[in-house]
Amino acid sequence: MRIKEAREAAGYTQESIVHMINNTMKCTLRNYQNIEYGVVIPNVTLALLISHLYKIDPREVDEWKYPDKRTNL
Repeated sequence: MRIKEAREAAGYTQESIVHMINNTMKCTLRNYQNIEYGVVIPNVTLALLISHLYKIDPREVDEWKYPDKRTNL
């Protein structure tokens, strides 16, 4: 699952999800965009918070998986 698809399915904009994240911890819009575009992988705390807000399993987020030669990810 792509993080952008999860966000859209949950009905959030990037700005609104960053606002919700900032209620718990610090995250800039640019940082969130880099996470969503797969440029950076979030720390564990932020990844779990994003997963909780979207009600998804963090192990299923494509941008957070390491490439595996056996599965061609």
